[in-house]
Amino acid sequence: MTSSTLAPNNDTIGTDQVPAIRITDMTFGYKRSKPVLEHINLDVPVGQSLGILGYNGVGKTTLFGIITGLLRPQHGSAAINSNVFHSMREVFQLSDSGNLSPTMTVRENLKFRSMLYATHENPHPIDMQHLDKLPMVQAFELGEHLDKKIKDLSSGLKKRAGIVAGMLFGPKLILLDEPTNAVDPITRQLLIDLMKQLKASGRTILTITHDLEYCWEVTDRIIILDNKHLVKDCDISDFPNIDAFKQAATLGHERNNVNFGISAS
Repeated sequence: MTSSTLAPNNDTIGTDQVPAIRITDMTFGYKRSKPVLEHINLDVPVGQSLGILGYNGVGKTTLFGIITGLLRPQHGSAAINSNVFHSMREVFQLSDSGNLSPTMTVRENLKFRSMLYATHENPHPIDMQHLDKLPMVQAFELGEHLDKKIKDLSSGLKKRAGIVAGMLFGPKLILLDEPTNAVDPITRQLLIDLMKQLKASGRTILTITHDLEYCWEVTDRIIILDNKHLVKDCDISDFPNIDAFKQAATLGHERNNVNFGISAS
C-alpha cells in the first residue's frame, strides 16, 4: 500500500513507452469501508494528452489528488515519474480557484509565483516590469487586468489568470480540472489552442472534463470512470467521427424524452 508521488522510472521500458504517470491496482476511499475508486490500473506515456471522463461524483478529481500525492491510496500505488519530472515545480494543476490568492492582484500573484521558481542561476524567471508584453499575457488579454484583485475578476478572467500563472514557468506535466467550465467562448478557444500547441511540443496533459468537443480536439486518448472502476480506455483515433465518440463517451446512458412532469400551458 504505497503512494509515491515521484517514483523512479523502470529502465526496462522502451524509450517511446516511458510512463509519465503509473497507477497500479489502486483503491481509495474517504472512508475505508466505502471505496470511491477500486483497482485502478493506468499508464500515461510521456507526451500524451489524456481525457478523464465520467459522471459527477465518480472520483475524477479524487484521482488527481492521488496522482499529486495529496491523497494516499488504501491499496496499490500512484506515481509521477521522477526521471521525467524532476520536481513538483514541473507539474501544473489548474483547479477552480486557479491556485491564486483572491485578495492579491494578478500581478502580485505572478510575482509570488515567480519567487517560488527563482533559482541562483535565474533569480528573475519572468520580467515583472513588462508583464503586459509577455506573449502569454497578451494572448489571454490580461494586460488591462494585471492590477485587479483576483476576487474582483469574472470567472472567465480568473481561469485565464490561473492558466497564465501556471504556464509562464514551462511545466512539463499539466493537470486540468474542468478547464472549459464557466468560461466564455473566446477563453475556451484560447485554451484549446494552447493545449494543442503544448501537446505538439511534447507536454503531458491530463484533463478532467465533460466537454466532449474539447476532448475531440485536444486529447489523444480517453479513459472513463464509472461505478468506482476504469470501464473504458481508448484512443480518439479509434472513432470515425465525433458523433461515434460522443456515443461511446456516454456509455449508452443517454437521456432522451425525459418526463419532468411539466404539463403544457
